[in-house]
Amino acid sequence: MISAWLPDAPWYVLAALPFVMLAAYTVFGATGFGSSIIAVPALAHVFPLTFAVPLVTALDCAAAANASLRQWRRAEFAEIRRILPTMLVGIAAGTTLLVNLPRAPALLALGVFVAAYGAYTLAGPREWRAVRPFWAWPIGLFGGVFSVLFGTGGPIYMVYLSARVGDKTALRATSSVLVTISVVIRTVVFVATGLLTHIPLLVTAAVLLPVMLGGYALGNRLHFALTRAGVMRLIALLLVANGVLLVARAVGLLRAG
Repeated sequence: MISAWLPDAPWYVLAALPFVMLAAYTVFGATGFGSSIIAVPALAHVFPLTFAVPLVTALDCAAAANASLRQWRRAEFAEIRRILPTMLVGIAAGTTLLVNLPRAPALLALGVFVAAYGAYTLAGPREWRAVRPFWAWPIGLFGGVFSVLFGTGGPIYMVYLSARVGDKTALRATSSVLVTISVVIRTVVFVATGLLTHIPLLVTAAVLLPVMLGGYALGNRLHFALTRAGVMRLIALLLVANGVLLVARAVGLLRAG
């Protein structure tokens, strides 16, 4: 039956998926990160994180690899090497949490994180001139945890990278390469744990692949037409609203339980 090949969700949710992914990967194409921070909170209203995060990871794998192949020459690999060791530790810890964390607390944590990051971005640009290389260690650890748990390690990495890489295009390239490494590792972990082997998830990812590519192409054009500050303000507003809705949904689930 056809239903066996599709995720368990109402038709209007499935119809909205391409529009969510188009927006998410337009942001990724424009900034070098942000697909997960847009897509995962939106999907989490309907799907468990054990479906939403691997789905976005599968699409991220193709998007990030495509971006890195185009941009890797501009990346600052010294910064990537600093972050990588503790990022691996964080990915291992995040996988354990993703598999074992109940739905309501997971939604609550995601909502708080998303809303807090949106508010942090809305507060305006900051000068982080005092950031030292050793900050790459905690950034890698927490980025690794959140990249697996919520698919949203990119914003955490960007807090560090934006203070270390001044050029806009080099920053996007560095972020893209780091996200690619993270996504490839997560993909291997999700396949090994069985989270990325379900037929409905794989079918959904395959159907959404052209949408992802279209969003990335659009975002790549917008990268040179829009200011990064303007894009980030729009993302921040969406995140605050979505984060508040996720917290409210989680509180409702906790009360019902």
